[in-house]
Amino acid sequence: MKVMNTLSRLCLGAALCCASLAHAGFTSYGAGNVSDTINPAGYGCVVDYGTWIHNAGVVEPGVSSCNPIGAPIPRHPQLVPPASNQPTMTHRWWGSVSFLGEMTVGDSADSAYITPDPVTARISNRGARVLAIPSGLQTVGNQTIYQIPDPFSEVFDGIAVGNTAFANMDAYLKDYSDGSVTVQWRSGTTPVMEATFVYGSPFVYFEAFAGNLVLRTKAADSGEKGIYHTDGNSLGVWTDVAGVRNYFLAVGDGSTQFLNPNSAEIALSGSSRLTLAWLPVSGVPDPGTRQYFAQYAMQPVDEVFIGYSVDRGNNSVNISHQYRYQGAPVNTLAGLQPLHWKNSAQPLSGYKARSARGVVQFAATSQFSYQLPFVGVLPYFPEGIGDYDTQTLQQLVQDYVQQGASQWNTHTDTYWSGKNYGKVAELAAIARSHGMTAEADQLINWLKGELEDWFRADTSGGLDLNKYFVYDSEWNTLLGFDESFGAQQQLNDHHFHYGYFVRAAAEICRVDAGWCSASAWGPMVEMLIRDYAGGRGDGMFPYLRNFDPANGFSWASGHANFVLGNNNESTSEAANAYGAIILYGLITGNDDLVNRGMYLHASSTAAYWEYWNNLDRYRGLGGDYDNFFADYTRMTTSIIWGNGHVFSTWFSGAYAHILGIQGLPLSPLVLHIGQHPAYLNDYVSLGMSGESSNGKPSGLPDGHWRDVWWNIWAMTDGAAAVADFNTVNLNYTPEEGESKAHTYHWIHTYKALGHLASGSGSLSADYPAALAFDNNGEKTYLAYNFGNSARTVHFSDGTSFSVPAGQMSVDGVSGSSGGGSSGGSGGNGFDLTIEAEDYDFMAGVQTEPTADAGGGVNVGWIDAGDWLAYADVQIPAAGSYQVEYRVASESAGGHLVLDMNAGATVLGELDVPVTGGWQNWVTVQHTVQMPAGPFNLGVYAAAGGWNINWLRIRSVGP
Repeated sequence: MKVMNTLSRLCLGAALCCASLAHAGFTSYGAGNVSDTINPAGYGCVVDYGTWIHNAGVVEPGVSSCNPIGAPIPRHPQLVPPASNQPTMTHRWWGSVSFLGEMTVGDSADSAYITPDPVTARISNRGARVLAIPSGLQTVGNQTIYQIPDPFSEVFDGIAVGNTAFANMDAYLKDYSDGSVTVQWRSGTTPVMEATFVYGSPFVYFEAFAGNLVLRTKAADSGEKGIYHTDGNSLGVWTDVAGVRNYFLAVGDGSTQFLNPNSAEIALSGSSRLTLAWLPVSGVPDPGTRQYFAQYAMQPVDEVFIGYSVDRGNNSVNISHQYRYQGAPVNTLAGLQPLHWKNSAQPLSGYKARSARGVVQFAATSQFSYQLPFVGVLPYFPEGIGDYDTQTLQQLVQDYVQQGASQWNTHTDTYWSGKNYGKVAELAAIARSHGMTAEADQLINWLKGELEDWFRADTSGGLDLNKYFVYDSEWNTLLGFDESFGAQQQLNDHHFHYGYFVRAAAEICRVDAGWCSASAWGPMVEMLIRDYAGGRGDGMFPYLRNFDPANGFSWASGHANFVLGNNNESTSEAANAYGAIILYGLITGNDDLVNRGMYLHASSTAAYWEYWNNLDRYRGLGGDYDNFFADYTRMTTSIIWGNGHVFSTWFSGAYAHILGIQGLPLSPLVLHIGQHPAYLNDYVSLGMSGESSNGKPSGLPDGHWRDVWWNIWAMTDGAAAVADFNTVNLNYTPEEGESKAHTYHWIHTYKALGHLASGSGSLSADYPAALAFDNNGEKTYLAYNFGNSARTVHFSDGTSFSVPAGQMSVDGVSGSSGGGSSGGSGGNGFDLTIEAEDYDFMAGVQTEPTADAGGGVNVGWIDAGDWLAYADVQIPAAGSYQVEYRVASESAGGHLVLDMNAGATVLGELDVPVTGGWQNWVTVQHTVQMPAGPFNLGVYAAAGGWNINWLRIRSVGP
């Protein structure tokens, strides 16, 4: 195996896999730690036409045997300086270079192509095979891809660039930026040539340090190759192989000569530099085109810096691409993809080509910028919106909790465990917002126990067997044990897996901020974020590992060893990971994380509608605005590849899975899925057209995600989703990341909310956790305030309202810190707030000035047996009412009873939690049945030791 790394990297990689457990080191981060060593007792091995190891880190997949398990072979990054002096970057359109280096000519196991669209290239031991995606792209069945003919040869269609003196070279990642990569080829330890590829550019820049550069084609001048132009230092070459026709322009400096141009090997003389340009033309390039491209060909680019800024006034994100050479701006022909030019005012040149993402438009510039809206996120949907039965919802929560601590998560890997953590975070918020404090606390404690186990590598006293993290200092990544879906061997899917962990941690810290402190578990949560979406200048992790700034979306594969380039499937799991960063940043007051998360989320969601769903075709726009080929007739696609897209999944051919994969997990972190309800209605119809017996989720076979589809359907037609849901009478098996309580609450909430109204840019807010919905012209505004003081939220339609600290507000009426809302959408609309000090009668209490939002006074000095009574409370009708209490307790907590008519009837009772201070206020709540008033309402202290500021009564249904 070829290895070219610094000695320190080589030793660290060997130590990671092979060090004795006695020498395992642990590095502390807050209350947690990570190991520098893998526990070999946790290795796994399967026999399946070979013997394949897992849970052994970044290693070759095969081992000598499974019984006993053979020694794993570490895989090392293929890096040379300056790339080897930075954190190892993977997951780009060129990610195979850092992971694998060169592809051996003729070896089908070395299949990787890099995709600086519109160019694609194979980095081989002979040089670079350069092709143009637009020339070979075609629709075949359910996919539009470039089915590269004879993909493992040095050259076939297109053109190859090699070196006359070296027939077998090693390739390494030399340097990279947000939108470029430089590959260096070596003979032994001697650099002999390099090439720089720029995303969107028609140019590839080559330089030789020994020998001479050579252009190779499949054939000499013939029907498959010819010369259309020659003029000193430039040469026009066309190729036409297997129906794929290309026009290339090779440009050197003033002393360049092209030797034997009519042959299949055209050597360069007089210059060590060459720019190879692909020309976006359908016929022989005219002189004006040649001159236009030639003038930019010798103005090389070695860096594309892609920056972003967030306007918190309207939640918009501005993104800029800057082209540089040796640190200075340089004019070039920049290729703008549809996400870029459709959202930019950049003047275009008129040269364009239909490529993998749609029409790429070329612009002569040193920079361009574009703007995207941010949809918004919430920690949960508030209670009481919709016509669901509260008792049914509470029973579903209780059913889940009653399975017990030993059963709710039996997984030990990062993905399936993570899905459970995300599910329980959603469930805990629902429980707390519906007054189920004990159940919510139990769920939070389960999450704490699991994450704290993961966040210490030595919970067993020595190095753990599973549920721990290793920091790999060679690959600059966190490896979670146990492994699933190649998350170690290929570094796959870290944003999918770890995003669930961060989502769960955000919910823990929303109700227990101390858990995320610097001395507790916050540094470990931030380690996960740094792994999949680190900031610039992080010495331990690369910048935005999974997210590709040039494309504007994420890649899932680490090794990217595919002819089609890299790939990404579940956009919603990516959005979940980036939305979780926003929640965590808002909770911890980290604006850098909030802005980074907003950038990643906004770009990911915009790319989802642009590239996966091709929304402009649905809107009736054709021509350049239609990103799909005319003969690709489906309204959407599922897997985006570097050189195309396919309507499929990795694991199933079922339509319910192919389309449903873009809708899990359904939470208020992925509300962008409902941005275009008319489109979504047709999307649901397509999803049900494959396997459903009745065209509805209820007709799907087991395992085809009925609940995922009810959730998606609710975002466009909540009434239909609820009606179909009711037909199964809760008799179904939830998808692994779903719970019955969440689905029940979600679909009824959306039935009342209607459709998402904000996030498209036409209606915006000035806070990341503020959104608006529209139900047939009636708007509902939701906002959650993560801050420590009241915040006024402004919407661009003139709506504004104050949201108290740590509370949810619906239409400007605030609810509980656990998710309570007031007003607007449920029952008969009754909403009554009673200040605690406005009692008509009392026993044993006193009042004092309060530090709670709104000021005034609160009631305190409450001991067991004390009470407050309020006369002639007017309740409009018998039914279910949510009663909220604003309470504080320094250390003991307490227990209150709500009664009527001097205790003759007990309506309900509730624990008062410990809040850590007499003025540390939280809202607790429960749902009770009340008769029509008037009557005298009482609050009785069954156990004392707490303060109360106010209580609120709100209708939730009959």
